[in-house]
Amino acid sequence: MKILLASLSIEAESRFVNHPNCAYPLGLAYIHAVLEKDGHKVKTLPLNNFDHKVSIKAIVKTLVEWSPEVVGFQVFSMNRVSTYKALDLMKKKYPHIRVILGGIHTSVMYRQLLNRYPHAVAIIGEGELTFSELLKAIELRVESYEQIDGLAFMKDDKIILTKERHLIEDLDTLPFAKHEIFFDEEPRRIYAHVISSRGCPFNCSFCCLAAISHRKWRPRDVGKVVEELVLLKMKYPRIKYVQFHDDTLTLDKKRTIELCKQIISKNLSLKFICSGRIKPISREMFYWMAKAGFVKIMFGLETGSNKLLKSIHKQITSDDVIELFKVLREFKFDITTFIMCGFPGEDNDTITETINLVRATQKMYYNYIAGIGKLWVYPGTEIYQIMKKAKAIDDEFWLTDKTVPYFTVGHSLSKLVDFENRMMNELSIDRVFTLQGFKCQFPLMWKEIASYFLGHPRHFASRIKHEIRTFIKN
Repeated sequence: MKILLASLSIEAESRFVNHPNCAYPLGLAYIHAVLEKDGHKVKTLPLNNFDHKVSIKAIVKTLVEWSPEVVGFQVFSMNRVSTYKALDLMKKKYPHIRVILGGIHTSVMYRQLLNRYPHAVAIIGEGELTFSELLKAIELRVESYEQIDGLAFMKDDKIILTKERHLIEDLDTLPFAKHEIFFDEEPRRIYAHVISSRGCPFNCSFCCLAAISHRKWRPRDVGKVVEELVLLKMKYPRIKYVQFHDDTLTLDKKRTIELCKQIISKNLSLKFICSGRIKPISREMFYWMAKAGFVKIMFGLETGSNKLLKSIHKQITSDDVIELFKVLREFKFDITTFIMCGFPGEDNDTITETINLVRATQKMYYNYIAGIGKLWVYPGTEIYQIMKKAKAIDDEFWLTDKTVPYFTVGHSLSKLVDFENRMMNELSIDRVFTLQGFKCQFPLMWKEIASYFLGHPRHFASRIKHEIRTFIKN
């Protein structure tokens, strides 16, 4: 069969338009590989970072020129609007094409989606095996899909939810993701994106990933991961960087060390980027990561308030953060710390706690704060349930064309912006070029700021150019 897979335009604020090295949808890349292995002809359109109109135009062009029998959409809360537009268009002009919906938004909101698009079939949870079995049933013209685990569909005006699909225990039974999709169409790409494990055992109140992973962490075999890296480097020698998209690569210290040792043994001449948790940590793990070529680690701190860290279930404390940065002082990673504002219970005091903690870490090891995230609200999260209980949102919101909302129970959006600006002025090196940021940071952090710019001359030059352009424009 001819299968088209697509992930459409996300909201403008989160796009990386015309960026040759932006992350690509690995979920679709795995499904593509599985379906191709089954003998299907597969085309994938990764359109996340394109404008709405561009993504719809690309879909229509492919429908006309390639005539797929089945189209599968990866649906996130942030790309649902463009997906709805595509679905409405297909329902009107291409009703003969079968539609399959997947992705985390589908897994959480499948009833709503099927009520609006009763002709579609929804995949709940991981999609590789379910999609494969569903296509076999379609080929055999099976009248009902009730024997296929992990599906929801409409039958006799009622939604049928089949038995829950078990998570794929052995991820190495899957073929490698179809990286060619993203490299053959973008000759400037020098970043590869891989995943060495799935799932996260934690349950942060703002995260919706548990809807698919059920808080179960499943690692791939380290040897298979390195084999994938070797094949990527052989096929695309231009690759310079690899970003691991594990929810937390550093969860198992022993495994991380083994991964690094195997990478070293292959002499790949690659630089690596990953996300890590505040704990567990070890000096030995960071030593081997540095030796293997890891150059950047991103940590999810979220807040410096112990009260809020406990309420959002991060399972870390401010002392854990300090301990991490004490260890990091020995190494030369680029460190990014993710911070958010607007959690339930946030106030001026908790904002001050966050500023004080991050500033303390920056004095030990300067970590770059690119931005402060105002707390987004996603269906399937504890935060969403709080919003619903406060009658600040309901499920019908997700059928509108509005952007993913911020958590505004307790504070207005303008207050969240005030929190954001206060923290940026106090913590982000980019704000040093503004009067307020300079006054907040330079007297207290001038040594750290100077040291950072000396170590990152390109960043310094780009900021100067940006400020000059802004000055001229204004």
